[in-house]
Amino acid sequence: MIRIVRPRLPTELEASLLALSQEMAGTPVPERDKHTDRMWERKTVRRDVYRPVREALEDMASGIDCCMYCGNHMADTVDHFVPKSRCALRTFYWPNLLLACSTCNTRFKGNKHRSDGLVGSLLIDPTREDPFEHLDLGLASGVYRAVERSAKGKWTIEICGLNEGKRPRVRAEAWGNLADDLQGWAHARAAGDVKNMRRKIYRMRTQPFADVCYAALHKAVSEEASRVFAAEEPDVLALLRDDELRAAFHM
Repeated sequence: MIRIVRPRLPTELEASLLALSQEMAGTPVPERDKHTDRMWERKTVRRDVYRPVREALEDMASGIDCCMYCGNHMADTVDHFVPKSRCALRTFYWPNLLLACSTCNTRFKGNKHRSDGLVGSLLIDPTREDPFEHLDLGLASGVYRAVERSAKGKWTIEICGLNEGKRPRVRAEAWGNLADDLQGWAHARAAGDVKNMRRKIYRMRTQPFADVCYAALHKAVSEEASRVFAAEEPDVLALLRDDELRAAFHM
């Protein structure tokens, strides 16, 4: 899971979402759930709102069609962070919409929701908070664990199935690819090959499960860096700390 910056929507789309939210607010409470589903599937909504919202989410995602929960590059749905069955008034609320793969949206997360006991959700919202404050990713294993005492971390791992199926193995493979790309980027820089440097950065930023790359960049400047990268090539850590490379990732 990667921290994602949410931009403001174009004025026309923002107005459309507001109008739909106002329509929902004007619906009698007992009828809201059914009316929400009808509105969400309305042909004009799918054409004029759903499609541009999805495109906006795709643009702000960390990579190409990357699910904002698991990081896989198969995101194909607009998910309601707080399920619309739990809060109909947030159905067309822009900050409540995320790009998700069908596996996270339907198989794992679905309509499950828990409050954090205050005014928010127990699930990490990558557009509002830094996932690395709650989650730690083992680069070699590809397995997520919750940061000590983080209930949000534990719930997010469970509710999004972050360690289910082949996901850890694919992340571990992504770490191997990342190490190779780092070396390739360094060789391109030494040769003055700017085009290839940019190509390597693009590959690292857009590969499936790019959360591995951002986790590595995060760990490289942490107190545990020397231990985490002890078994790697000696220059991997130095490259992850390189100012020029980190600037390319806006770190």
